[in-house]
Amino acid sequence: MIEASNSRLRVEPLKASHLPLLNASENTGRVLWLESMLWRGWLANAEQYLPSLLPARQPSCLVAFEQKKPVGFIVFRPYNRRGTCWSVSLPELLNEPQYFSTRCVRHDLLKIAIQNGSKRAQGWILRCPANDTDQLAITRELGFQPLKLFQGWNPPSQGTELTPNWPIDLSWHKLNRRTAALLWPLENAGGSSHLRQIVDRRWNDLLDQNQTGSGVLLTKGGATITAIAALVNHPGSGSKQVVELIRDLCWDPRLTAALPKVLAELTSNSKGLRLITASEDEPLNNLLEQLKWQRSNEELLLGRSLWRRQTSNQLIPGTRPLESMLGRLQPQQPPLPTPSLGRH
Repeated sequence: MIEASNSRLRVEPLKASHLPLLNASENTGRVLWLESMLWRGWLANAEQYLPSLLPARQPSCLVAFEQKKPVGFIVFRPYNRRGTCWSVSLPELLNEPQYFSTRCVRHDLLKIAIQNGSKRAQGWILRCPANDTDQLAITRELGFQPLKLFQGWNPPSQGTELTPNWPIDLSWHKLNRRTAALLWPLENAGGSSHLRQIVDRRWNDLLDQNQTGSGVLLTKGGATITAIAALVNHPGSGSKQVVELIRDLCWDPRLTAALPKVLAELTSNSKGLRLITASEDEPLNNLLEQLKWQRSNEELLLGRSLWRRQTSNQLIPGTRPLESMLGRLQPQQPPLPTPSLGRH
């Protein structure tokens, strides 16, 4: 058990004994989803004890209680397979707290998730609505910094009219080991060096985002195959699927014809979809508006880094301190007079 800042609030990893209490809570719609979090949390523990055998993939869940009443939960999951960066969801309420504020519950859940997360974690990221000033204040208080702004989109209420022909030399492929390696340059180009340092990802980490709707748009020029756009899933704690649309830095005119087909296929296979794009990507956002996609709230990606330069007082074998080396250059006797070359 982990005591929070208020003695009446305790935070615990999700356990089987919590499920009857969750069934009795006001928000029973989360119970089935939290049940899946329970057994996945067991797998996450195994990954922590066997890091050399099991890559970090499974999420963990913490639940906050007022006495025996569950009031909130938070989920955190590895963002790369080495477990050096973790993604944490926003704290969610299960019941209205009685003894203290909602802010206190959210603050303590997020703080304890970071403090008691994986020992390998050196960076944390989370996504927060840009207009949620209370939650943003909590994240900034706990050391998170804004890294990137996304524009959210809801699917059009009616289907869009598609072009009859697929653009020449373009093809849509599922996300796999081959296409993930081709997508990797686009993934890197879309973020700052600070963001890349925090997430500490490699190309094969993209494979863990291979869910329904994920794929890569490839173009072939001679013997060269290049990725120009992609859809990748972002796991969350809600029922709504979140998909990010990534594209190359240079706008390819063929996207005007290809993306409507890709997005129509996505919306036909996914329910409760939310699409996100880079907020500053005006050509892409203008195209989505033409396709009758509806703007929703902007979303801010925030990060917290624990990376520190590793220093050691131990000497490398076979070397000597700099002072001892310089000491040998010091004169062992008073210097002799310098001869004069001038006339006497």
